[in-house]
Amino acid sequence: MSTWLVVDDHPAIGFAVKAILTSLGDHTIITATDGICALAQIKEKQPQLVILDIMLNKMDGLQILQHLRQLSIPAKVIIYTSLPAETYAERAWRAGASGFFGKDQDISQLALMCQLVLQNYHCFPDFICESLLTSSAPETHDKSALAKLSDRELTVLRYLSDGLSNKEIANRLILSNKTISTYKSRLMEKLQLSKPEELVTFFDQQADKAFSHEDH
Repeated sequence: MSTWLVVDDHPAIGFAVKAILTSLGDHTIITATDGICALAQIKEKQPQLVILDIMLNKMDGLQILQHLRQLSIPAKVIIYTSLPAETYAERAWRAGASGFFGKDQDISQLALMCQLVLQNYHCFPDFICESLLTSSAPETHDKSALAKLSDRELTVLRYLSDGLSNKEIANRLILSNKTISTYKSRLMEKLQLSKPEELVTFFDQQADKAFSHEDH
């Protein structure tokens, strides 16, 4: 019997996803609510399929994907997130995910994506598929300034936009306050901003553009 893992820090969402997966056949479904626990479960249980949120405490979903690739763990991973595909779908693909499913989509369709991914298909938004068809090494579709940032820099910026302090961000990412301060300075330099408070305004503007693009 295969094992599937659902990783989400909201119990209600985890329960809903688990209910969808239960309908797909005979397998054991386990859950995790933070990145460290998720990675430990993956190493111990070797799940065939992982439904993985990006916004997690103690290691986010993109970090977990990177660890899976480094450890050569063959689990199929579907990113299940409320974050905009415009900004995150290609990052997820580059990190090794097999699919990208938005939390604003009909959750019943997640079952179909799971079946396709387990049959070795890749399921991503159209713009990712187009870039794969036109180039063996696709350029980032996201042409906004966010595309300049590393996954970790983008994570720090996103948490800053949520109003988290340096200490709170450090706790979530298991880093020091000094490291977060370094990331803030690097972000200001890359984005050519002069004040730390401008980072939040910048991210909100870029996020609005991303969501606006998806609506069209």
